[in-house]
Amino acid sequence: MFSVVDPANIQERFIMAVECPQLEPDLMREVFECPVCLETYNQDQLRPKLLQCGHTVCRVCLEKLLANTINGVRCPFCSRVSRMSSISQLADNLTVLKILDCTTSCSAAAAVLMCKSCCSRLPRQYCHECAVVLCELCRAGGQIHQGHNVEPIRVAAEQRRKELGAKLESLRDVTSEIQKKKISIENISKTLKCKYRAMQQEYAASELRLQEELIRSRRTFTASLAELEKSNEQVLEEQTYLLNIAEVKVVSRCDYLRMRVRQSDTTLLKEDGANSDDDDDEEVDIRSGLPTTFKLQEPELVLIEQSKPVDVGRLAVKAYIISIEDEERTLDMGLEDEVHGAARAISGAGEPLLDLYRDIEMSDSVEGATCGSPVANFKSKSLDTPEPLGGANSEPPACQFVKRMGCKGTLPGLFNLPVSICITPQGEVLVADRGNYRIQIFNRKGFQREIRRNASGIDNFVLSFLGADLPNIIPLSIAVTLQGLIGVTDNYDNSVKVYTMDGQCVACHKNQLIKPWGIAAMPSGQFVVSDVEGGKLWCLAVDRSMGVVSCTRLCSAVRPKFVTCDSSGTVYFTQGLALNFEKRHNEPHLEGGFSIGSVGSDGKLGKQFSHFFSETEDFRCITGMCVDANGDLLVTDSGRKEILQFPKEGGHKILIKGGLTYPVGVATTQKDSCLFWTVGITVSKCTHTCIGGTRPHHNGP
Repeated sequence: MFSVVDPANIQERFIMAVECPQLEPDLMREVFECPVCLETYNQDQLRPKLLQCGHTVCRVCLEKLLANTINGVRCPFCSRVSRMSSISQLADNLTVLKILDCTTSCSAAAAVLMCKSCCSRLPRQYCHECAVVLCELCRAGGQIHQGHNVEPIRVAAEQRRKELGAKLESLRDVTSEIQKKKISIENISKTLKCKYRAMQQEYAASELRLQEELIRSRRTFTASLAELEKSNEQVLEEQTYLLNIAEVKVVSRCDYLRMRVRQSDTTLLKEDGANSDDDDDEEVDIRSGLPTTFKLQEPELVLIEQSKPVDVGRLAVKAYIISIEDEERTLDMGLEDEVHGAARAISGAGEPLLDLYRDIEMSDSVEGATCGSPVANFKSKSLDTPEPLGGANSEPPACQFVKRMGCKGTLPGLFNLPVSICITPQGEVLVADRGNYRIQIFNRKGFQREIRRNASGIDNFVLSFLGADLPNIIPLSIAVTLQGLIGVTDNYDNSVKVYTMDGQCVACHKNQLIKPWGIAAMPSGQFVVSDVEGGKLWCLAVDRSMGVVSCTRLCSAVRPKFVTCDSSGTVYFTQGLALNFEKRHNEPHLEGGFSIGSVGSDGKLGKQFSHFFSETEDFRCITGMCVDANGDLLVTDSGRKEILQFPKEGGHKILIKGGLTYPVGVATTQKDSCLFWTVGITVSKCTHTCIGGTRPHHNGP
């Protein structure tokens, strides 16, 4: 079989070969030079001829070989005889000729490969003083390079590679040193942040003490003023009492005189003559008994003038030099001891550090103190004071905020893009930590364990041998059955995996699935999986020892994403595509549902919640659902930044209205004692992720 070679293709390949910096000169010599006379082929006397054995020799060498033999030429390499009577009977090596044509058309590129002196032969030697490559003839016949250090090209190249390797190793050491210094600076920055926080706490403590002193001064002033008011009131009451007695006497005297006026003339004159002196004396006694002066205490406020404005404290800055060359641990320990010493001076020896920002308007410090603990405690309430979740309505909130835990990070108990949450019958909380490639499990005491995907031994060996990264699990949604099996939709290989509570993988299924996303556990122990791109809901039956036993189609839907199931086996699923445009990120996890549908365990469709679920309310971006113990549907809407409740008897209400930034999942305990959701909180342009919890209010005892 013969193949036709395109000259343009050969020329293009030659140009690419010439421009390739890693092309070996020895390989080029095998193409361009005659292996007998070591001369470079050309189109005339040194024309390349192809022997019957496949080797190539120039025309001049073949004439010399043919002159010594009869009716043939013996190959100088394999000793095979090529029968011929004339050199013209041998074919030309067209490939070499085409390459030679390319060298003439692109002389600038070919000149790189040729000797710098004659520009017609391939070089074999290198002159260190002149820094040029030479062929054998130019080195032997030239007078310019006599006495110079001339070596074979391969030896000179190896020596140059060693020099460059030494420089590269030195630069690697410098890079390693730079990385160590960067780590040291990061540690210093973290320690200084702790010191800043301790100083804020100390300032807050001093401010609280000053406030307490002002409160005590106010109480003393109020008590003194009240005592003065009481004393003056007593004096005024005594004078009022005396005036009342005098008034009674005057009224009694008026009645007596009025009675005398009504008497007859004779009687009036008789009694008037007898009692005229007594009446005058009595009137004099009444007038003399009236109070004329009394003593009161007049209050006067004497302000204590401050010569300077009252300051709790001022920031004093002093410069100090830190040597990064020193041991990092010594510097960190010194700063940490200073920070902890200041903190202990605030809260007192032997007592836990107090959250001094609880009653002070320092929201940033509160946020930092809340998110500072890697592992949170589900028992205790949060020390911060979040804004009411029910809005500013006069009605009592539907839920009482209980706890917020976690922040952005990779340590146990921290999160990086939590996308789903569920709760086991025993009360354990499972969180799909997508950004950290794991599933975290919490109990009432805090972080318990995590589940990661571990490849088998042969997989680890093959992947490490090939230099590839070990596989990760990228969870999108999680669910737990009553039997204790954890179902996970894995975005790494678009599959559904089933784990035990100990982290052992018992099943992996990806047949018939295109893009599995949501997963829910049915009361029968099966899993319902939504295929967002396949447009179907699948029902998987899993056995601990046998894996996935069956996979049946439940129904079809338009881009179903999030699913949940109630106690009767009714499956609720989101449909359509909605985006939270406020985030302005083109990321698939920001997509949500547009409406909600339902289907029974027998595959029959049930009630639907359209985009406008009421006359004035609509869904914007559904990012999570669950069903509580009463059968009510709870929906998280990241576009509305609310958690909605749809009772099974109809209607709707807003369960949580304020305090949420981006809720992406919701779950409740079996007794509805707590409601959990995952949420992203934005503070100072840094995205943190955490878990919130509320305790619903119930009517009645």
